[in-house]
Amino acid sequence: MSLVEKGDPYPKQIEETVRLACELGAKQYPVWPRTHLLCYQSRVGPAKWLQPPLTGTIERLAHEGVKEMLVVPISFVTEHIETLHEINIEAREEAKKLGVETFRMMPAVGDSPLFIAALKDLVLHAVGIDAGLPSTPRASAAGLETGPTSRKV
Repeated sequence: MSLVEKGDPYPKQIEETVRLACELGAKQYPVWPRTHLLCYQSRVGPAKWLQPPLTGTIERLAHEGVKEMLVVPISFVTEHIETLHEINIEAREEAKKLGVETFRMMPAVGDSPLFIAALKDLVLHAVGIDAGLPSTPRASAAGLETGPTSRKV
């Protein structure tokens, strides 16, 4: 928390990412769920971390009678111990013990061609090289927007 208290933009960036993902989803898919919750994973040791925690959120929702959950580790771009074990195994087991019948975890974007193309375009833009058109036709078709230029990637 000390870094966040010193001005680290991480929480605001995550909140903005969730907001934008939900807005885009709602525009593109009529059945997009209107309810979402933002909670945080990654607490290590006794140090304070962002709230609410994933484990507490699962517990609260289960006590409220929620039977299905989809966890989207939106700030993780690759699979690692937090997604593979802490969320997909430990949190899943806890949810099941609490009566959640369906627990899903969205995989990280990893090495998807669309994500890699977007990263390439962002890096080229950051170093002052105009990448021109989007790297892949799929990227353009997805209609995703990035950065201050608001150009499609």
